[in-house]
Amino acid sequence: MKTSDAIVVGGGIIGCAIAYALAKEGIRVQLIEREEPGCEASSAAAGMLAPQSEAMHEPHGPFFELCRESLRLYPDFVAEIEAVTGLSVDYRREGALFLAFDFTEGEVLAAAYEKQKAAGLPIEDLTADEVRRREPALSDAVQMALSLPGDHQVDNQKLMPALILAAQRRGVEILTGRPVLGLVREGGRVIGVRTSHDVHTAACVINCAGAWAAMVDPHRHPPLPVKPIRGQIVVLQARAPLLEHVVHSAHCYIVPRRDGRLLIGSTLEDVGYERRVTANALLRLLAAARQVLPAIERCAFVAAWAGFRPDTPDHLPILGEAEPGLFIATGHFRNGILLAPITARLIAELITSGRTSRDLTPFHPHRFHSFPQAMEERS
Repeated sequence: MKTSDAIVVGGGIIGCAIAYALAKEGIRVQLIEREEPGCEASSAAAGMLAPQSEAMHEPHGPFFELCRESLRLYPDFVAEIEAVTGLSVDYRREGALFLAFDFTEGEVLAAAYEKQKAAGLPIEDLTADEVRRREPALSDAVQMALSLPGDHQVDNQKLMPALILAAQRRGVEILTGRPVLGLVREGGRVIGVRTSHDVHTAACVINCAGAWAAMVDPHRHPPLPVKPIRGQIVVLQARAPLLEHVVHSAHCYIVPRRDGRLLIGSTLEDVGYERRVTANALLRLLAAARQVLPAIERCAFVAAWAGFRPDTPDHLPILGEAEPGLFIATGHFRNGILLAPITARLIAELITSGRTSRDLTPFHPHRFHSFPQAMEERS
């Protein structure tokens, strides 16, 4: 039996960020990962840090504010990780563009513009000529666009190795290839986990297992209401960078990397844990991207992959203490990269002081009164 102060289950960006934050407070942390840290959704994401884009038509509410606060934390979060490790994670602040190709799409963007302006958010409407001056490679078919300068991006495939290394340098013990098969309870509280190898005990357990979070406590009734939603991405390589901004159309997004790569996404597929990359999805994504950026025809194909976003019945994360000794931090859906800094801060506050600097009531595990029925309605 191995002991520590805290056990983090799951080595994605949420688990690694929480482990790092707890270790900074002097807590002895074991992070237990079923495979290798960062190998699932955290590496499969596109790295957009986009509160405004996510709330394009509803820029208000507790979730939007949670996302905005996390983005405000990002510059210091990245700077600290880079300082601890000496690794660059390619944090970029060029903003995002939303494109319209016809009258109907223009009307949708116009309505979003009014809502965003009314909320006091930075946003700009651009004519076709203005948007092409900013991004000359865009299609001549673009009729207008919105510019969201406050949306950022990070190369999550650089961030994850850096965050893992930072956690290790803070003293986090990372155990890999150990699926958690269940929780250990004693005296009315959770005191540890049982893995495929052995039993680990601690003062608290934090379930950060993403789309696999329900499997951490398989005998719980009702089960934790988290399920996987598959997202597919295709990656192309241009000889030189074609874009500066993240670009959205009605049918795809394109995220540029500094080395000329273009990440084109993404699908939303309720197919369980079926990891296949499908020809249909890639054809649709490439066709949509070609409408936006005709020059992709000359790009080289690099890769395509599928990842599993952890979804909940109301699409909001589950954050908080579920029972004595057990904390939940999962269900971030497509915003895990964005929400890592604020999630780590809040869960660390809750564990070390019993309270948080932000109200977690909208995200509390107990908000689901009937987990099985809620998931059935969502399916």
